[in-house]
Amino acid sequence: MRTDMQNRRPILVLIVVIPAVLLLILLAGPWKLLQRDSTNIALRNMEEVDRIVLVDSYNTTELNRSDSTWYLFTSEAVSPVAVENLLFTASRLEAASIVGLEVFEESPDTQGDVREITFFRGRKVLLSCRLKTQSGQYLLHPNGSEKAYYVSLPGYPGLEIDRIFSATPDHYREHLLIDLPPSDISSIEFDLASGEAFHFTQDMEGQIACNTDNDYTILPDGIPNELAMKLLFSYFTSIRFEQRAGIPADSLLGAEAIERKLASVRVTSFSGEQHSMQVFSYHDTPGSKPHLFRALVLYNDEQDALFVNYIYLDVLMRGLSHYFGEK
Repeated sequence: MRTDMQNRRPILVLIVVIPAVLLLILLAGPWKLLQRDSTNIALRNMEEVDRIVLVDSYNTTELNRSDSTWYLFTSEAVSPVAVENLLFTASRLEAASIVGLEVFEESPDTQGDVREITFFRGRKVLLSCRLKTQSGQYLLHPNGSEKAYYVSLPGYPGLEIDRIFSATPDHYREHLLIDLPPSDISSIEFDLASGEAFHFTQDMEGQIACNTDNDYTILPDGIPNELAMKLLFSYFTSIRFEQRAGIPADSLLGAEAIERKLASVRVTSFSGEQHSMQVFSYHDTPGSKPHLFRALVLYNDEQDALFVNYIYLDVLMRGLSHYFGEK
C-alpha cells in the first residue's frame, strides 16, 4: 500500500506542477516580449548621441552637440532642458502593447502630425522611429520593423510625449515662454487697456466661440471672422523673451506706472496648462515715447519683468472688432 502511495506521489506532483508552469509561461510570455521590445524601441547609450533630426510635414529640426553644448543647425545654442527631456524620454520609453505595422499606417492621425525622429552618433544611426498620437495614446514605429507599439513613459502618466519630440525649431530655443499648438488651446482671454474684456473658447472639434467679459464690451453684430480667430490661436506656438529687464513687478503695478499697461492675456490648454502675460509699454527714459520693438511682460507669477519683442505681442493688442471684420 505504501509503495502504491509513493509511486502516485510524483504523478500528483506533476499534475499540479505542469499546469502551474504552463500558466506562468502564458502569463510571462507577453510580459517578457514587451520587456524585450521595450529595449528595442528605447534609445540606448544616450550620452553617445551627437546629432538628432526631427521631421514632420511642416518643419525640420537638426540638433548638434559640440562638447557638452547642443546647437540648432550647428550655430544657435539651444535650451539644454529641452534636449535633456528629449533624450531622457527616448531612453525610457516602454511598450504598453504591440500592434501590426498596418495599424500605424492605416489609423487616422487625428491629433497631430506624424514625425520622424533619428538619433545619430557620427554617421551611425542609433535609433530611428516614427511617432504619432492615436486616440489619446502614442503610437511608435521603429523604422524597419514590422510592428508598431503603443508607448508610455513609466512614472510620468500625464507627459505629452508628442510635445517632447517636437519638430518645431522654436521648441528648442532658449527663453521660450509659450509653445502651444493651436489644437491644444482651449481658451484665450483678453483684458485690454481700452476697457474691452473678452475671451475665445475652442472645443475638441476645433469650433471657436467668442464672448464678452464685462458690460463695457459689446459683441459686434454678425458672424465672427473664422480665419481671424484661427490665426489668433496660431500665435502662441513660439512666444519668447529676449532677456530679463531688471524691473520688479511692483514698479509696474503701482499707481504711477499702471497707465503703461497695454493688456492682460491668459491662455489655457485642454490639459490645464496656463500662461498669463501682463503687457506694458517700455520707455528707454522716463517721459520718452514707447519703444517700437520692445515691451515689458510680467509672465505668470514671476516678480521680474521680461523684455519681449513687440512683434510677438502686437497682434494680441487688437480689439474685438478685428475678429468681426471682412471675411
